[in-house]
Amino acid sequence: MIIKGTAYIKGEYKNCYIGLENGKIDFIKKSLKTTEDVKKIEGVLLPAGIDMHVHFRDPGMTSKEDFYTGSMSAACGGITTVMDMPNTDPPTDSYKRLKEKIEIVEKKSVIDFGLYGLLSDDVEKMTELTKFFKVYMASSTGELGLDWEELDGLLNKAYNNGGKVAFHCEDEDFFGDEAKDLIEHDENRPLDSELSAIEKLESLPEGDKYVCHLTSSKSLNKAKNNGFITEVTPHHLFLSSEALLGPFGKVNPPLRREDDKLKIWSALENGKVDFLASDHAPHLEEEKDDFDKAPSGLPGVETLYPLMLNSVSRGKIDISTVVKSLALNPAKRLGLKRGKIQEGYDAELINIDFRDSEPIDPEKLHYKCGWTTFEGFPAIFPKNVISKGEFIVKDNEFVGKKGAGNYIGN
Repeated sequence: MIIKGTAYIKGEYKNCYIGLENGKIDFIKKSLKTTEDVKKIEGVLLPAGIDMHVHFRDPGMTSKEDFYTGSMSAACGGITTVMDMPNTDPPTDSYKRLKEKIEIVEKKSVIDFGLYGLLSDDVEKMTELTKFFKVYMASSTGELGLDWEELDGLLNKAYNNGGKVAFHCEDEDFFGDEAKDLIEHDENRPLDSELSAIEKLESLPEGDKYVCHLTSSKSLNKAKNNGFITEVTPHHLFLSSEALLGPFGKVNPPLRREDDKLKIWSALENGKVDFLASDHAPHLEEEKDDFDKAPSGLPGVETLYPLMLNSVSRGKIDISTVVKSLALNPAKRLGLKRGKIQEGYDAELINIDFRDSEPIDPEKLHYKCGWTTFEGFPAIFPKNVISKGEFIVKDNEFVGKKGAGNYIGN
């Protein structure tokens, strides 16, 4: 396939012809003489996104999401690679369970995927299938935390086998009682909890440390100064504890105050954020009825890239920052030739028009849970999405195939 359009290449928008063959970018040329069909693409071409942090609830909680609906949602939001977390039912905490999960997901996913394992006694065997692991330093949804003495030894085993470890950083010693609203939830799982957990990371064995869903400029600075990899979510960028969201805004770590939200934007622009990731964690609407009992988590994979692209169109953030943190940096971590429009790289592309901003409508999204906290927020969704050199979204319609995604392994 040959496409003609304006592509974001090496920090500039360039008019060009792009040849796609065998899932790769075969050539990029300013001009072309050919008798072949050339598909003209209006708007701009950008690298497709990679979401390093999703919970697609498969296996065990597939009434909320499964890997087909989750990966389709990702594709329609311009994400063509995801990394799924291990807090499923059962948890992905052994070689056997990891292998079984790979087999389940290979039949469902429409896009490429990787899987995190839960750090456990089986870590050495699990590194044969994945190098990516998750540690919950506090209970979030489910009891998956590790004993502190046990953690030291397991991390050494992971690192000695090439492991890369993501951390949910909250210190339970700072937790308060149950909350009745978002402001109390913030107070009961305060920023000091996050900062304390990051401090504790310093005392753990030396190795790869990736800190998930950081919620303030203070925690970003602390993590970055220690050489840790940093991640920020769209809900901590766009929402705050002062928003009237009720249980639908309940998430761990909590939404912070408006002032914290604004400072994260500055940290993002100043290069303190390595990854933008959704932490897509859907629950059913009926589970969110009562604040006290509502599980923490909200959906976000389909709106991650569109929200950021709208922010680019409004001049709030530079496109280079978005592409770096949502495509290029994740690709490097995963060892993939993605995140750039360049000859020899994988043909993972999205096509958008910066003039096509529209309010987010939950009825147009593809989540199984059927809701979003970003309802009404302006966003720019991709018109077309290309994965492996083929359209999986065409003219705003999903045309991908169940089971087309590959396990990216380790």
